[in-house]
Amino acid sequence: MKPKNKLTSLIDSIIIDMILDHYNTQSATGRKESLSGDDFQDIVNEAKKIYFRKILIEKEPGIA
Repeated sequence: MKPKNKLTSLIDSIIIDMILDHYNTQSATGRKESLSGDDFQDIVNEAKKIYFRKILIEKEPGIA
């Protein structure tokens, strides 16, 4: 049986992983877990860089 709400977007997966890392780092260092709007925007910006790097390096170029 297939899951109904499967995430298929690579960028979404990167963002989710980075948010989890953010919370895990805070928890491991004994700080209160929180995510500000600025933190989220930083994560999104970094995820975009990772995504485009991954696409440019791993994907085969298109044929014109």
